[in-house]
Amino acid sequence: MRDVRPRAVLGRLFDVSPVLAALALHAVAHGRWVVCAPVMVALAVVVARDARVRYSPARLIGAGVVGTAVGTAMLWVSVPPTGLFPASFFGPLCGALAGLSVFCALGRERGYAWTYACLLVSLSLRVRGMGEGLWVLGLVAVSVLAVGARESGLGRSGGWGLAGFGAFVLLLFGGSGLLVVTLWRAEGKLVELLYQLTRGAAPGVGVDFQSQVDLRTVERKPPGSERPLLVLSGGAPERLRTRVFDTFDGAHWTTSEALADTTLQPPSTPVAEARWLTMTVLSPMGQWLPTPGGTLAVEGSLARMYGGWVWMGKDLAGAPLALRGDAAERLPEEAPPGPALTALPEHLRAELRPLALGLTAEAASPRAKAERLEAYFRDGYEYSLNVDLAGEGSALAVLVREKRAAYCTYFASAMAALLRSVDVPARMVGGFAPGEGNALVGAALVRERDAHAWVEVYLADEGRYVAFDPTPWRSRDEALGLVKEPLGRVGQVFEALGIVLREVGAGLYHQPLARLRAWAGSPGFWGLVIVGALWRWGRRWRARGPVARRKGLGTRDTRLVAVYARYLKTLERRARLVPHPTETDEELLGRLKAARGEAVAALAAAFLEDYREARYRGGAVDPARMAAGVERLDAALREAVPRG
Repeated sequence: MRDVRPRAVLGRLFDVSPVLAALALHAVAHGRWVVCAPVMVALAVVVARDARVRYSPARLIGAGVVGTAVGTAMLWVSVPPTGLFPASFFGPLCGALAGLSVFCALGRERGYAWTYACLLVSLSLRVRGMGEGLWVLGLVAVSVLAVGARESGLGRSGGWGLAGFGAFVLLLFGGSGLLVVTLWRAEGKLVELLYQLTRGAAPGVGVDFQSQVDLRTVERKPPGSERPLLVLSGGAPERLRTRVFDTFDGAHWTTSEALADTTLQPPSTPVAEARWLTMTVLSPMGQWLPTPGGTLAVEGSLARMYGGWVWMGKDLAGAPLALRGDAAERLPEEAPPGPALTALPEHLRAELRPLALGLTAEAASPRAKAERLEAYFRDGYEYSLNVDLAGEGSALAVLVREKRAAYCTYFASAMAALLRSVDVPARMVGGFAPGEGNALVGAALVRERDAHAWVEVYLADEGRYVAFDPTPWRSRDEALGLVKEPLGRVGQVFEALGIVLREVGAGLYHQPLARLRAWAGSPGFWGLVIVGALWRWGRRWRARGPVARRKGLGTRDTRLVAVYARYLKTLERRARLVPHPTETDEELLGRLKAARGEAVAALAAAFLEDYREARYRGGAVDPARMAAGVERLDAALREAVPRG
């Protein structure tokens, strides 16, 4: 029987404590509790019971493959990790290290297990906001020191033991620290290399949450990442508004204090056609809540409306939100803006006004002018993330005159500035442009790559701001790699499954109590509970057959009951042999001999001899001897080839 003495159990747990601490650190740093917590509990239980797996290079590779697969799957379920590498590479890499460290811990390969755990710690340190994880890092250090101290026998080894242990500590933490510093210093080159290998995985630079948007003469913008931010159900809107920029100095768009500090109340006038939209925020995005134009109410969060008809709230991630608004995405009516919405630096107005007058010569109304400029940019330009507007005059003037390639921020800035130069109130808006949804679940994913910018023009005849989008969409989709073949039925099923898993994962991670309360109050949850209870009851009822009745027959010695039950369970699991109600041990042994051969039957007979000696003849009960006999029988049954 396994050694279950408290000191032995504590010693075994000490051996794997660095691996447990590394998993905890990774879970805290990257929100991987959904996987790390069950793995940590299972590892602690298995090690405490002194179970182990046989170590081999093939199994080590298998553990790495399984860890990589789990790390990749987690990209679909929860928030992708933020680290040194792009998420599409970093997630599987950390999963592989976790799988390798856990397997080596189970195989009692302590050196390898600690090595992989230290690598996982080194990668997990490269995150933002690690204050809450420092205690876990301290646990890693303490656990490694404790194991090293116990193994080195400092109390008995004297000065040489202390020196050796000191060298061990210096090498371990010095090597880990050197690895972290090396990775941090090489971050730029590594990211650039992996950026080319995993296109679209680097963090995006959108205008959705920035407090200021800068225009540069020369700029290289990385593509937006694949990181999912939102799930929309109920029909994907055309745009999601996040920030409104109404102040422009020629190079920077900002939000004025008057707009940012204004709290608005949704108008009481009913809309012609209302629409409900369900939104789940998958990743924390601060206090800004992306909403369609004309959103009048947000249920499920303490959100408020501010100047520019934008919404802000708290505790947005994970909770399903219900948005009610105008189906046509029209903003509410408001008073005409002041001169700030037509303000431009004089040198920029002097450059852009002749160009704007030439482009809108035949347009009489503000709407017509906006439509002319929108078509001018959409039809005559190419979208590119590499911007070069060097030339004579300002960057926007070069863009308009020479039709150079740029991206949405520049097109929106140029159109708004041109309109302002001819006294048409205009502002720039940042947010997202969602793609097509999944027809099976009626939901769409919004990713970082969907960040977008457009123009809102105040039209006096409508008394509201109206959206215009000058971005050339065809070339935009090509530049961002969004032009893909339509998904088949199988692809749609996998996409729908990913959307559902992301919603569930975000809810469990960010709002676990709220999500559990919602499940506890749903009929579907209780239906699953009832089905599970019935299935479990059915299993127990079926288990009250010959094996269950024979377990404790004729003896009250719990040790004999346990070891005999284990013997019967081994025969059932490995040889599919279940005793009949009136079948004797000898008859069951005969069936085993016919099925698996004399060698296996001899091991079973040896166990029965020890069992009968203790039960019927009053011999001393030796649980360890009988347990070892069952283990030998189990090993033989695994290797034996069934007959017939």
